[in-house]
Amino acid sequence: MRRTFWLAAGFGLGLYAGERVRRTVVKLTPETLGDTVRSMVGDAIEAGKAEMQARERSLRETFAAPERERPRLRLASGGAGEAERPGR
Repeated sequence: MRRTFWLAAGFGLGLYAGERVRRTVVKLTPETLGDTVRSMVGDAIEAGKAEMQARERSLRETFAAPERERPRLRLASGGAGEAERPGR
């Protein structure tokens, strides 16, 4: 009875180990490995672009100069081409 148990346990472990090896070999074929790496690199690039855009938006909000009203130049009534300054 003991020998039968250990024979069955060894056979089961052998099948399990063989299946794990087969799955690992399938994962590491050039096509599968290439697809995995391509997917990971694509995801990293997309995440980098999104993060770059968010950072740029944050910097623009932080360092943007407030909009100021530009003084308008008016010709003097004398027509000499002099500009009047606001507040005069």
